[in-house]
Parts: sequence; structure tokens; C-alpha cells
Amino acid sequence: MKKLPFVKMHGTGNDFIVLYEKDIEELEVNLSEAFIQKMCNRNFWIGSDGLLVVAESKKADFRYDMYNPDWSRAEMCGNGIRCYMKYLLENKLTEKKQIDVETLAWILQVAFEDNLFTVNMWAPWKIKDIAFKNKKLWDRFFLKSEGRDFLFTPVSMWNPHAVIFLQNESLDKFNVEKYGMPIERNIDIFPQRTNVEFVDVISSKEISMRVWERGAWETLSCGTWACASVVAWILAWFLDKDEFVKVNIRGGTLYVKWSGDEKDTVIMQWAAEITFEWFYYVR
Repeated sequence: MKKLPFVKMHGTGNDFIVLYEKDIEELEVNLSEAFIQKMCNRNFWIGSDGLLVVAESKKADFRYDMYNPDWSRAEMCGNGIRCYMKYLLENKLTEKKQIDVETLAWILQVAFEDNLFTVNMWAPWKIKDIAFKNKKLWDRFFLKSEGRDFLFTPVSMWNPHAVIFLQNESLDKFNVEKYGMPIERNIDIFPQRTNVEFVDVISSKEISMRVWERGAWETLSCGTWACASVVAWILAWFLDKDEFVKVNIRGGTLYVKWSGDEKDTVIMQWAAEITFEWFYYVR
């Protein structure tokens, strides 16, 4: 029986299984659909919101491969990339405090200072393949879910997001699964499916949110959807520009800032934690 080393980590409650590519290759492990689904199962195995692979890159310092619990690939994840950087530092795979990481979408810059990870999430985009064919980043549209109309802002942080601002409604009592799942899987509007953010505005410098995450159900936290929500609210001219906005999520707090200029990058900041490390037994 093979013993595959892994580290369990989380960023504000968004948890991941982290594997090293060299261990996978040495043990000849096949990251099949069944294998990843089993590892991410919370009832019988390790359990996680996703699986990360630390790999070599010809384009950057390292390559970042991410799988959702249903085996679908994710372009990237803001919480995951912080865990990724911490894994590199803890395992002494790099001495750099700032690195470039190749993701499925682009080359990402991650820095570490004063126990905080700062991620350059790059500039937001409009979702190119959305059925509404939005011409501008700040365009908003109506869609229907379970008989209810929602006004949403489509934002791509190199993965798709439908940001919905709730009004006069309790975020804690809101049925995220009921309304989020049909939107995520509405391939007539979102051919690649989408993350769905439900946001409550606290002030010009603070928001709270819950998310139905593509391929992972409702999760405690995700960096890209925190960024997408701040972008959507700045576009509505209510949040302070180029200042860190406090984003309250079910797993804790993230800080995000953006200038409001479509050419400028979104910056995300917070910590990452190791939960435990052990071996996964592979037959």
C-alpha cells in the first residue's frame, strides 16, 4: 500500500488538500475523478473544498493546479493560492517572499510579509461567454431563479461570478442553496457555470457575503468571489476606491482593494493556516 503525503490547510475556513507533484509521480498516483472525489469526501475520507497540486513550471517559479471536489478544474482560487504559498515556505521549497505562480488562467504574483499573504489577483474582466453579451464590465442584468427575479453583475476574476446584492433581507436566513444552485447550473446563461455571490452592504468600507461556489456547493470562503463582490460594488459607486474593504465571510475576514480602473489589478490580503498533515493510503 502506498503512502501519499498531504497537508490539510485553510484560508478563512476555505479548506484544501495540498499535494506535491513529485510525490504523485514517484508513487504513480492517478488523480482520477473517483480518486479526487474520494479524498474530498468529508464523511468517509479527508474532506475539503478543493485539492491543490504544487508543481514545477516552465513559465513561472511554480505551477498551481486546482481541482474542485467534483473533479472539475478551477482557474484559480484566492484562498487556495495563499495556502499554496504557505506550503512552499513551510516546506522550504522557496526562500523568496514574493513569487510568480502559473495558474490555469494566468501568472499570479503572491507576496508574504508580517504573516500576511498579499495576492495580485489581476484586473477584473467581463464574462466573455455570458449569454447576455455584456458590453461593459459594469453592466447588470436580470435573471430568474426558483420563480424569483435577481439583478446581478457578471464579473470575471478569470473565473465567472454572478454578484447579487440583497436588500432588506437577512443574509443569515437567506437560502443560498435554493437560489444559488439553479443559477450556477443555468448553462443557457453561463455556459461554463458560475459562482454566485449574495452580498449585504454594511458600509462604504465593509460588506458581508455568502456564496454558492461552482463545483463545491456553499463554502465558508473564497478569495476570487470576495474580489468580484468588491469590484461589483465599487462599480456601483458605493465602496471606497483604492482602499482595503473589509469582506466578512462565513469563515472569517478578507481585505480587498481596487482602484475602480478596469486596467488596474485587484489586491487581496489575509493569512493562511495549516490544519494537519498525514498520509493518504493508496492501493
